[in-house]
Amino acid sequence: MIQPLIRFEPKAWHKVALGLAAGCAMLTVPVAGIAAETFPSRPVTLVVPYPPGGGADILARTVAKYLGREWGHPVIVESRAGGGTTIGAAHVARAKPDGYTLLVSVTQHAIAPSLFKQLPYDYLTDLTPVALLSDSPFILTVPERSPLNSLPTLLAALKQRGGSMNFGSSGPASVPHLAGEMLNQAAGAKASHIPYPGTAPAFTALLGEQIDYLFGDTSVLPSVQAGKVKALAVTTRERSPSLPSVPAVSEFIPGFALSSWVGLEAPTGTPQSVVAAINATVQKILKDPELEKSFAETAKEPLFSTPAQYAEFRKAEVEKFRKLTRDIGVKLE
Repeated sequence: MIQPLIRFEPKAWHKVALGLAAGCAMLTVPVAGIAAETFPSRPVTLVVPYPPGGGADILARTVAKYLGREWGHPVIVESRAGGGTTIGAAHVARAKPDGYTLLVSVTQHAIAPSLFKQLPYDYLTDLTPVALLSDSPFILTVPERSPLNSLPTLLAALKQRGGSMNFGSSGPASVPHLAGEMLNQAAGAKASHIPYPGTAPAFTALLGEQIDYLFGDTSVLPSVQAGKVKALAVTTRERSPSLPSVPAVSEFIPGFALSSWVGLEAPTGTPQSVVAAINATVQKILKDPELEKSFAETAKEPLFSTPAQYAEFRKAEVEKFRKLTRDIGVKLE
């Protein structure tokens, strides 16, 4: 709740002050509602923690278009990459808590607390969950000319010559890195990890055959569909409707499941009325047939949530990745 600009200290002998204080207290009741009704009155910025061109960036630009249409104000997508997604998160955590600067939060933000001894923000307390947006698989891809045509052939190659093979990722201790290490574990191999500052540069390296394989986000889907690279598997528990002929990794490695979720978060202290207003708009656009079609074309599944449900989900994700990074021994390099 927004507090009055002037606070009166009541005293028994000062009846006028008491009357003014009561009046101010009454005024605080509708302020939050007014804030929600007038939000937004200017452009809103969505901060993406990756370089342009990756899955989170593409999703943010799509969502920005629909939010801008609903709000009647531009929604700007701003890239603040680096630090394993922590630079963007720290920027939003320090921003004015008014709803005009939002973080495009990703799975990686739930991993970061397990990797850094000291972060310039506390993920669970300095950022307020607003709304989940989508969930999607990572796609295990190899170059078009690679002799590997299935996940079993890749696992066999890793067992035979894993030490001479390598895989790329969108950064150290990213979900694609974790997926690669889980694959190493399953094959009893140790393929080398080559980190890049995002999916786009990692995928460029794959196209140039500089790396053997990559768990790419859904930004690689058009290249898969065009035959520029081969998809061996997806990381969700079940096959993706967008790639029905591509098996899930779990069909060969039971229990293997990782996904790429995206949400919106605001600086802690943002009025709950504003958070609720943004959430309501997100729920509306996620039901838009055009947006649903866009999501389906890029292997994304819309996620509907209240801020409270997102908070519970986020907390569970942090605990899940704390255990996973410990179990497979992934540390920052």
